[in-house]
Amino acid sequence: MSNGNNIGLSTIADRYANALIELGEKCEQLDIYNTDLGLILATFASHKDLNRFLEHPTIPIGDKKEIIENIFKGAVSPNILNTLKLLLDRNRIFIFPSIVYHYTEILNKKRNIAIAEVFTAIEIDEEIKIRVKNQLEKLFNKTINLEHKIQPDIIAGMVVKVGDRVIDGSIKARLENMKKQMI
Repeated sequence: MSNGNNIGLSTIADRYANALIELGEKCEQLDIYNTDLGLILATFASHKDLNRFLEHPTIPIGDKKEIIENIFKGAVSPNILNTLKLLLDRNRIFIFPSIVYHYTEILNKKRNIAIAEVFTAIEIDEEIKIRVKNQLEKLFNKTINLEHKIQPDIIAGMVVKVGDRVIDGSIKARLENMKKQMI
């Protein structure tokens, strides 16, 4: 899908996400909606032709809705399917990934969950991941969902990013600090 990083489009996506959160709470389907949104996002990500079809300006909206209906009816909740159709009606289907992002952010905030990106030079075992997760939960007083990523230029140690905070315990950072001190 096209990238909707424009501030105005982000605000619009946030409004859709908030509406879905409110509806999900009312219907007690927050987790179902979250799963449905993830399924649709994964489908869009793996089928670029579908994206081009849905965003094409000369294809009638009725045809687009029919395709969406054929693909997702019975696979996602009716409210999520109707949201897709509404986005098509308003020529805003391209902001769908941003809506999913905002929905996840709002849901995580409601549940006091933070995403921690942990970067290491090599794969780390589950025991270390659990220890890091537990330490971060104590530090941030939140439930932490850990995402591990390999970044070879770290050399050794790890870099942890939680929201806008970065904890850099890498050898690379130490070497750079030593270099600055020597100059």
